Amino acid sequence: MKYIVATARAPFSHDRVEGKDVVRQNVGGVASSLRRLMRDREGTWVCWGDGTSDTNYQEEAVEGYRISRVILSSNEKRGFYDDFSNGTLWPLFHYFREKIKTEDRAFEPYVTVNRKFAERISRYADKDTVIWVHDYQLSLVPGMIRKMLPDSFIVMTWHIPWVAGEFFSILPQAKHILESLTSSNMITFHTDIFVRNFLETQEQILGSAGSIRNKVLAIPLGIDDKYYGAWNLSETRRKSYPKRKTIFSIDRLDYTKGLKNRVLAVEYMLSRHSDLKGKFNYVMLVTPSRTTVSDYIAMKRELEMNIGRVNGRFGDLEWTPIVYMYRKVSDNILKNHYRFSDIAFITPLIDGLNLVAKEFAAASEDGILILSKFAGASADLRSAILVNPYDIKEMAESLYGALSMSPEERRSRLADMKAVVRRKNTSWWLSRIEKEISKRWPGGTNKSKPNYN
Repeated sequence: MKYIVATARAPFSHDRVEGKDVVRQNVGGVASSLRRLMRDREGTWVCWGDGTSDTNYQEEAVEGYRISRVILSSNEKRGFYDDFSNGTLWPLFHYFREKIKTEDRAFEPYVTVNRKFAERISRYADKDTVIWVHDYQLSLVPGMIRKMLPDSFIVMTWHIPWVAGEFFSILPQAKHILESLTSSNMITFHTDIFVRNFLETQEQILGSAGSIRNKVLAIPLGIDDKYYGAWNLSETRRKSYPKRKTIFSIDRLDYTKGLKNRVLAVEYMLSRHSDLKGKFNYVMLVTPSRTTVSDYIAMKRELEMNIGRVNGRFGDLEWTPIVYMYRKVSDNILKNHYRFSDIAFITPLIDGLNLVAKEFAAASEDGILILSKFAGASADLRSAILVNPYDIKEMAESLYGALSMSPEERRSRLADMKAVVRRKNTSWWLSRIEKEISKRWPGGTNKSKPNYN
């Protein structure tokens, strides 16, 4: 079978830098997994061309498949992406009621852009094509495609949490979006909890979920475990890490990540356990996000004020408890941190999955993972230390316990997590998706099987 994949973000973009066009890669887990699929299955990747030179590359062939970029005006981008996708849907699906913008004016450009995607998809679709739509930015595309191409086979994969039905019903356009999603032939989430929430939402808003129950599945995205696990580092790089224990985290600057609570947990731990002074460094890496949005500017300022207070209270000329870095880092640097950090402190307030947790488990030599129980990855990584990210005391005591954990327990927990990550890797995810498609679509049977390894 061949695919039309639709994502808001492109696998890579073209930007104009110092008079030349340069390629900017999208390094996210979804993008890298879908690249593997498209390399093995000819087809088309429909995406938003958000690069400054993407208007010159609206269609291009790469690695055996076609990229087709949808170009948006500045008004369409603002309404579709900034206002409705990230101003309405993102806080809604992360239970941040006070941040949800419900002004109807943002919905119109969201509809317009979704229609642009649907029309572009319909240009390439035929009877042998699976149409695979991804995530909340394109929630209206399945319904639009169903009207344009009634016999098409549509898969919708939702990468962020799905909230309880009564919370989703806050959204004025709730019924419209739900009707679109349920017109898909197959809908996948990352956890059973999100599947249950979705089915309950269907019952509350549209009636009985019996007709869709067998097409809504939990299939968690995996990572390329070989990429993160087979990494040889020089002794020079190893020796550059401090003798004291290293706690590490990396997150995009966002209110869903629970960044301030982590700082407060470190403060609480130090206030109760003075023996830890000088014994660890918390390397807190935060990557820039929405740098011109006032809420995010204020969030960054508050985070940095709290970090400064903790460092001023407990640090001295020889030791800084929290080493804060606000920047993007290369894959190689990130893998170094994964490899040699003693503890990964990954505690989002809520997360659809969180691939950082899986990447750390694959790459770590001897580390332990502290993970929010509200991250989707916690459903698989049961040997991590699972915590409530709203409970500062619990996080502090879990950190203290991880710092003093016996080597035997640490190795046992890490081995369990590595086994899960290895078993449910990217190849497993893609194969499982294709297996489920074949069950439901006659056009998906008797096709050659790709090699995802």
